[in-house]
Amino acid sequence: MSLKVPKANNVQLFKDGYKHLQGIEEAVMRNIQAVGELSDLVRTSFGPNGRNKLIINHLGRMFVTSDAATIIREIEVVHPAAKLLVMASQAQEAEVRPRCLSYMKE
Repeated sequence: MSLKVPKANNVQLFKDGYKHLQGIEEAVMRNIQAVGELSDLVRTSFGPNGRNKLIINHLGRMFVTSDAATIIREIEVVHPAAKLLVMASQAQEAEVRPRCLSYMKE
């Protein structure tokens, strides 16, 4: 006895813009591209000649900063590989920031 599952018409399981990638190589290349774009965004804010960035977040709030952690925290990231970098940055900031503040008090 076979069981047939009826399919509903016009039902979307995924968000608009969803793409199915063929093969591991193409998915890896997309991950590298997304991480590279995030890197390009914060690269110019590093070092003694780091430039300030004007960030307007999703709430319309404006920030002028050269702090990479603030830049990454305030932008809206949708790519899973880039989100992983954002989460790593936030974890590092949570680990290091309290120590930096305690050294400044001494």
